[in-house]
Amino acid sequence: MRHKISELADELKTIAIFFVAAVIVMKIAYYRENLPEVIRATASIFWLFALPGYAMTLYWKGRLGLIERLAAGTVAALAISSIASYYLGISGLKIQNQTIILPAAITAVSLFFYLKSSAGNLFSEKGLSKNEKPKNEKQ
Repeated sequence: MRHKISELADELKTIAIFFVAAVIVMKIAYYRENLPEVIRATASIFWLFALPGYAMTLYWKGRLGLIERLAAGTVAALAISSIASYYLGISGLKIQNQTIILPAAITAVSLFFYLKSSAGNLFSEKGLSKNEKPKNEKQ
């Protein structure tokens, strides 16, 4: 499990580099805005969609690269956050609270299941249950 956490730390460094690159691109696109405003807008996009999406796609870490997982995860987090926000709004949770609670909850649940699965308690690396054997392997 410590190996998985060190791999996550390495990938988060790469995501931080993506964040800096996104700030530069946003600053070029919105050249009339102040730098703190551009940083705040970029940070909110990363907080709301990129980080939860990254956490949601950790299951496919061995099959997809970081950039692919970050792109697909961002789109998936956008969809899940929108749908969850709609239903949370219907249930009475104000939208001011959702911008903090929803991404944190998605990230926490995704990380919990990823770390749980990597410890061998939930599922194996191949996506099979603990007692199930792959069909191609000899028994």
